[in-house]
Amino acid sequence: MLDHVFEKLDRLVAFRIEAFGQTIEVSNSLFVSWIVMAMLIVLAVLVTRKLSFDQPKKLQLMVEWFVQTIDNLCTGSIGHHGRAFVPYLGTLIMFLALSNIIGMFNFIPGLHLYPPTKDINVTAALAIMSILMSLYAAFRYKGFKGWARSHIEPIAVMAPFKMLEYVTKPLSLALRLFCNVMASFIIMELVMAVVPFLGAPLSAFFDLFDGVLQAFIFVYLSTLYIGEAVE
Repeated sequence: MLDHVFEKLDRLVAFRIEAFGQTIEVSNSLFVSWIVMAMLIVLAVLVTRKLSFDQPKKLQLMVEWFVQTIDNLCTGSIGHHGRAFVPYLGTLIMFLALSNIIGMFNFIPGLHLYPPTKDINVTAALAIMSILMSLYAAFRYKGFKGWARSHIEPIAVMAPFKMLEYVTKPLSLALRLFCNVMASFIIMELVMAVVPFLGAPLSAFFDLFDGVLQAFIFVYLSTLYIGEAVE
């Protein structure tokens, strides 16, 4: 039983592409990430097809509520520059939430959709993107001199420690998301192997609730890092 669980923790290859005499392996994490991106694109097209200012439908109201929530989060954590980061952070939380809960669709025969966020390479890439976004925010709103000056305030001896944050922050972001998703994945696989009838109710917590929660935590910490960069 444990061997079957740990096999799924290895780097799974979704398919291989033969090109120019070389074999390119596409991992399951990358393949599922493409599926998540395609789902988000289709969803964006569907929810924006018939927008109305006078008689908005329930779906439009839900989308407006979501956008307003992300806008409040950004302006509350980042400040008056926060609205510029709503598109990035809104897309990020949708991608993470859907990636974390996509394992719930494995009840469909023939599907093997494992959360791409259980791959440290995926979470590390997302964490690096968030840190690069905070650097962009600092350069845009404070300039290079202002960014450099912030590392020697209040005293110059703090500069090495502040520079070290560009390593510790993405590292903590990546590991926090990876470890939580990995732990949930292992627990669900063990439960499904021992007591399959408990899979559905526990999946509502480990896949749905915890998956959305971890997406929110990742985005919330990203807003704090961007807020620190522009304050």
